[in-house]
Amino acid sequence: MHLNDYIQVKGCITQQKYIKGKSTAELERILGFKTGRLLAGFVVAALEQVPNNDQFELLGYTQVAEHRFGEEATKGLDINKLKQIVQQNVFTVAGNNRLIKVLPNQPHQRFMSNEEQYPPGLGVPQWKLVKPVYARVISVVK
Repeated sequence: MHLNDYIQVKGCITQQKYIKGKSTAELERILGFKTGRLLAGFVVAALEQVPNNDQFELLGYTQVAEHRFGEEATKGLDINKLKQIVQQNVFTVAGNNRLIKVLPNQPHQRFMSNEEQYPPGLGVPQWKLVKPVYARVISVVK
């Protein structure tokens, strides 16, 4: 991937303000990646559109990894209403609050458990794209 390429992304996303200016080690701790995962490099892509209701799921904060975020966390809540609030008041594709995806060059390791690969992060908001969304590569770190 190259700077300014347009790609489609899925998976966990957050906002730019939580990662901007951070070192690789800080990013791993913030986002909940295993230590050293980003040393092989990574790409940061900024979403080009606000995800619609069926393109994302609520996921809480990075101190609770996706594989630990269960239905109990949202039990009894109106998910569609929460998504609408997030779309209207949080999601943006401009400025420091814009939605971003960090794509490690080192892929998910099938031989390692999720617990090893995704330790608790430092607790920044995250959402999960369940359908592809267009994004523009804004940084390539080798």
